[in-house]
Amino acid sequence: MRTLNAIVRWACLVAGLCGVVISAWAFIDPGAFPQMQSSAAFAPPSSRWRAAFGFLFSLLLVGYGTGRLRHRELP
Repeated sequence: MRTLNAIVRWACLVAGLCGVVISAWAFIDPGAFPQMQSSAAFAPPSSRWRAAFGFLFSLLLVGYGTGRLRHRELP
């Protein structure tokens, strides 16, 4: 079980770091990723809002991967 937890933490750390880089790039250059096209009743959020949300979610993944967001170990 510890091995599985370690693998999940490493995967979250790597995915979070990749997400931080991609989201920062998308926030700086909104034209890097095209807008979503939708025929729904409301318009999708702008690319900067999506990049900011992705950046925050990636930071949460990095926090979990480094152990900052995990609960304390019970004795």
